[in-house]
Amino acid sequence: MTHDEKESIGFDLTFTYDGASQKALRQVRGSVEPGRCIVLCGASGCGKSTLLRCINRLIPEFYEGDFEGRCTIEGRDTASMSIGDVGEVAASVFQDPRSQFYTTNSSSEVAFALENYGFPQPEIERRVRAVFSEFGLEKLKDRNVFELSSGERQLVAILSAQALHGNILLLDEPTANLDAAAVRELARVLGELKQRGKTLLINEHRLYYLRNLADEYWLMKQGEITARYSKDEMLRLSQEELQQKSLRVLDLQQVKANLPPRITPEQPHCLEVEDLTFSYQKNGDRVLDNVSLEARCGEIIGLIGSNGSGKTTLGKLIAGLFRPDSGTFFWDNIPQTPKMLVQKSIFVMQEAEFQFFTNSVWNELLYGKTATPQLKQAVEEKLKQFSLWECRNRHPFSLSGGQMQKLVMLLAYFSPKPIAVLDEPTAGLDKKSLQSCVALINEMRKNKLIFLITHDLELISQTCGRCLCLSTGSMGHEFNLEQGDALSNLARFMDREFRLSDNKRPLQQEKAKRLCDPRVKFLYLFAALSIGLVTDPVLITGVMIACLVLTLYERRYVTAVSYSLLYAAIFLGYLLAPHSIMLFVVHYFPKFFPVCLALTAVAEGGDTTRLCAGLRSCHCPEKAIMMTSIVFRFFPVLCKDLKIMAQSIRTRNLPSGLMQKMRRLPQYFENIVVPMMFRVIRIAESLSASAETRGIAMKRKRESCIQLHLCNADILLAVLLAASMVLGIIL
Repeated sequence: MTHDEKESIGFDLTFTYDGASQKALRQVRGSVEPGRCIVLCGASGCGKSTLLRCINRLIPEFYEGDFEGRCTIEGRDTASMSIGDVGEVAASVFQDPRSQFYTTNSSSEVAFALENYGFPQPEIERRVRAVFSEFGLEKLKDRNVFELSSGERQLVAILSAQALHGNILLLDEPTANLDAAAVRELARVLGELKQRGKTLLINEHRLYYLRNLADEYWLMKQGEITARYSKDEMLRLSQEELQQKSLRVLDLQQVKANLPPRITPEQPHCLEVEDLTFSYQKNGDRVLDNVSLEARCGEIIGLIGSNGSGKTTLGKLIAGLFRPDSGTFFWDNIPQTPKMLVQKSIFVMQEAEFQFFTNSVWNELLYGKTATPQLKQAVEEKLKQFSLWECRNRHPFSLSGGQMQKLVMLLAYFSPKPIAVLDEPTAGLDKKSLQSCVALINEMRKNKLIFLITHDLELISQTCGRCLCLSTGSMGHEFNLEQGDALSNLARFMDREFRLSDNKRPLQQEKAKRLCDPRVKFLYLFAALSIGLVTDPVLITGVMIACLVLTLYERRYVTAVSYSLLYAAIFLGYLLAPHSIMLFVVHYFPKFFPVCLALTAVAEGGDTTRLCAGLRSCHCPEKAIMMTSIVFRFFPVLCKDLKIMAQSIRTRNLPSGLMQKMRRLPQYFENIVVPMMFRVIRIAESLSASAETRGIAMKRKRESCIQLHLCNADILLAVLLAASMVLGIIL
């Protein structure tokens, strides 16, 4: 069947996950005509994501279970196709593109599937250049994907899917973490794809941006498609009907202010911030610039602004997780240090899984508290209110994303701290869950000052007394939402003023010009590993000097100086105290230094583009190339995750001082290691699923998206390495 024929997607299936007692999908039937946009909607856990996994063949090949029935893609039964075969026709875009990116460079990410499907290098280069140009997104070329905003990453994921020129696009909650500008840009790109005749199947809770895109809405409940609405039928549903079906609004103009009445808090504390400035790097661009505000307990204050405007940074400064460059915090007119703010504030992160440290939902909410009968009763009530009571004995990491989000909200609710900073608390939540969060937040303000970092107008309309808008690090407009038309003014402002962030960091393409050819780096790594078999300090020193020159050539000055000083300190220590222990140290430890320097050079900060190109040019097996790139791909992610984990430990008041850690070492070790293990497993699962849908398992000859060329500096560095080894052997 061709794209011009009647059915693009067809399915009639039932599925039960391994170990599950209930069916995830129950005799689900449907067909999608070419060029149509179908929206899957309904409460969290109703089977929308599972249906997409069945269509792209991740079920049953990747996620195991009992699969019955059939699914067809452009007339072909997917049972006769691999995940990669399906991915060539029906591209998938997941909810969190950060965990599905295989490389760290945006252009390489777009080229990844083209490499897997065996396109020649000139065609890969042409398609990558064309897909950025066609959608007017040239500014996203050659960027570090971890330095892009959430919206920009989602757009890169869609460009990556479209580079193959497939006819079908499957999207799983693509706007869960996006601001108004990113949602608007996403809608524009999806509109262009639909005009080109692409078939779109979208699982989504946010529905307003799809009102001009969707042809049909399929309502799912408990694993079944219970209703199908045309665009016009859906738009005619009343607010009460949408509420009953746990559906969000279809038009932001329908959102009306419904704020709770003012209250007198139990403790009338006041927080003041004066002339706050902050930058992540010394002498770098200021993320926040002279920010001042005043807030009191009983208030719920929205922090809004485009992605990258400094909202989360301000929230972490309020919570004491960062130290400002300048500026002062006052709590009841008493100056506050970051350590004092940590004792008064809890920060609820977007990354929910980093905030769990026990083995069950129940224990998580009681952790660090005196388990009185009153507290247990209150915890039980809230778990039932949030539909988590049946999950109370489950490990937090076994919950779905929406359930995790609810649990971290309850952590903030039961925290005794008077300040709560909630970062995107309703991302990916359906209408019913949203309303539960609204009720909880409004209840929390009785004894807390709450800052809401959010893009969700529905949440703002029912909670925030005022909104503060950050723009390029400065405090801009303020909206008092208790006034008559302030909410509609805010909605217009967000739609008109919010823009995709301008990433001003240097292009990775420019950085690559300062890097040595990866094939030369392989020689350095091989030499560094080889000298590990010997203990001759002269030979080791020769290779060490060569590795330092390579590091300096790539302008890693801090790394070069640090290793040089440490290396010199070991030998100086031996000269000053030449006993047997120092003799062992001077013969054993220095051999690791060249290996670490060479590995750092090969890793290139986690960008595996040039690494893969170098390995392919050396005719390495594809499996070895992919395994190597996965290992190096995890480095930047794990480094960032460890920082987030440390912040979570501080905001939960887990042992953070050295003596506390020593006294409670087993518990502290569990707090760190267990969440990181689950995080790595989740990332690996998402990364593997993404790679499978983009043809990583296809047995085709592959070419890299870039070509490598040896320059004079590369040759000189290779000669330097050879000379240092020969000289070391002679001496």
